[in-house]
Amino acid sequence: MANCKSIWRSSSTALAALSLGLVATSALPQEAEREDQLVFENISQRVTTPENYNPYLPSTLQHAGLQQVGQESLFYYNYESGELEPWLASGYEYNEAFDEVTITLRPEARWSDGEPFTADDVVFTMQMLKENAPALGGNSVDARTWIEEIEAVDEHTVRIQLTSANPRYILNTFGVRIYGTAMIVPEHIWSEQDPLTFSNYDLEAGYPVSTSPYQLTSSTTTETVWTRRDDWWASESGFKDLPEPVEVLFRTAGSEERRAAMANANELDTLWVLGRDNFEQVVEQNPDITAWFEEAPYAYLDPCPRYMAFNTTKAPFDDPRVRWAVSYAMNRDAIVDIAWENLTVPAQWMTPDYPPFQSYMEENADLFEQYDTLTYDTDRTAELMEEAGFEMDGDYWVDGDGNRVTLDLVIRQGEADQTRMAPVVSQLLQRAGFDATFQLTDIAAYTDALNSGRADAWLDVSCGGVSDPYATFELYHSRHAAPVGEVATGARTRWENEQFDEVVNQMAVTAADDPAMHDLFREGLEVWLEEMPAVPLVQAALLTGFNEHYWTNWPTESNNYVHPGHWWATALLLVTNVEKASAE
Repeated sequence: MANCKSIWRSSSTALAALSLGLVATSALPQEAEREDQLVFENISQRVTTPENYNPYLPSTLQHAGLQQVGQESLFYYNYESGELEPWLASGYEYNEAFDEVTITLRPEARWSDGEPFTADDVVFTMQMLKENAPALGGNSVDARTWIEEIEAVDEHTVRIQLTSANPRYILNTFGVRIYGTAMIVPEHIWSEQDPLTFSNYDLEAGYPVSTSPYQLTSSTTTETVWTRRDDWWASESGFKDLPEPVEVLFRTAGSEERRAAMANANELDTLWVLGRDNFEQVVEQNPDITAWFEEAPYAYLDPCPRYMAFNTTKAPFDDPRVRWAVSYAMNRDAIVDIAWENLTVPAQWMTPDYPPFQSYMEENADLFEQYDTLTYDTDRTAELMEEAGFEMDGDYWVDGDGNRVTLDLVIRQGEADQTRMAPVVSQLLQRAGFDATFQLTDIAAYTDALNSGRADAWLDVSCGGVSDPYATFELYHSRHAAPVGEVATGARTRWENEQFDEVVNQMAVTAADDPAMHDLFREGLEVWLEEMPAVPLVQAALLTGFNEHYWTNWPTESNNYVHPGHWWATALLLVTNVEKASAE
């Protein structure tokens, strides 16, 4: 079996290199049988910078293992249990005013090079982020916004003085509220490096050095391999059992058809998005493939609705009338029908259809009647465009100089649902008189285009609040805006509105269960809807699958021990819970 596995890997690597012109960047990993390997699909089509493992550079691909098995978080917020589970930290405590928080670290934690994991590492990381904002991304902006002072009280205790009350600080910063977390880096290594250029990649030196149970042993554009460290601090201390997978691989499928073929051949244990028809065909051929629900519609509701965004500093999208004209051009039912095979529903706003948001939406039904985000009405599009000074020339809107209103949507390759949405959205825009096209880009180019302001419009995921609306509002605070050419964070629309900022500032110091949140929501929502800095499109019901041929105990509706997003940082909980099928 070992020889078969070795031949298979050599063949597949060689084929990938021949077909894609790619070259491996490191030595091969140690041998492991297929049944000891846990093979994740890398949901992006490839790793564009396979020699970069700096978690804070915009070009870094986090979900090719770095944030799932290459790092650990202080806490993990579990969507299914509703609990903030301590991990590298054992607990935290706010003061009465919620403007100071003390974090207690586990004294047994240590780095992969044997050095102890201490409060100095946390202090160094957060100061590094604060001092390098916004160049080190959203985490750096958050550090600059919220950290007044940070100190190591002792070897395992950190005290953070916040700039103002923030009862959500731990969840938002260290809890994997959505997708990622503020990853703590080892001071003894990073203090000698420039964080703006440090790659954190040197396999011979054991980089990236982390506290996690896996060590990076191979990295190419199409596959990364992480090998289990049997000296993981958590297993040696008794905090957790050693995870069963000897190796965790992140492998590129590239297309839905290729994904389905790899699933049928048991070459993948986790699957990115499949259309409903494709999923049902795969299950018919391979009954080991499962999803969140056993029956249709199979998919679970992701917390990130899909939307269209604009660079609101560039004409004509600096005019709210044009942005609303685009919204009226969107037939969301058609997007649901064609791009989502009726797995999901239109999105009225930017928050997920989760129970905590139901009352917020119902209380503001009159606002949504006034600012109808669900209506498809190209006559209204025409009225708004004419109001804004445009006229039709043939099939397209033109400005006073005869220039067409163009929309070149930037789409991230690998985001299967957005790739399917792009042609539908473009066609709807064309029918409404916009000269619309779309371009597929890899994640590095996509991120750079949005961060720098080169992109005029794009499709994106609205990953904000999950239990109250603050985090969604915060994405549009002016602190994330920047002139074109400088790094923007948040929703990256560069939209600025002082009245909206003031509402967000008040939300930040208001507890989620405070009734005042509802008044603030309404006040901020009215400003946002009038301005429409982005266009909500659809909720995201993701039909992602798991394969029980080699591994069992995957999360499902009836075994919901963790959110099933295998590309999130919370996937470490998944890796530590799966069990070998052959052991049953």
